[in-house]
Amino acid sequence: MLPPSTRDILKIAGSKYAVVVAVAKRARILSEEAKNDENYRLSSIVTRALDEVVNGEIVISFEGERENKGA
Repeated sequence: MLPPSTRDILKIAGSKYAVVVAVAKRARILSEEAKNDENYRLSSIVTRALDEVVNGEIVISFEGERENKGA
């Protein structure tokens, strides 16, 4: 997958920083879930977290609102 463009990222949250924080938080959750997996690779987990944010599976909210659907 090609990385999303800056325009696509800004459409998601209006702030690149907010997207980076959301992806990092989601990647941390995925990493904790997969740390006992022998095929564990951090780069694939970060890519999966970014895909979830770009595809709208993770909703970014502000001012103390929940950042994830279902998490």
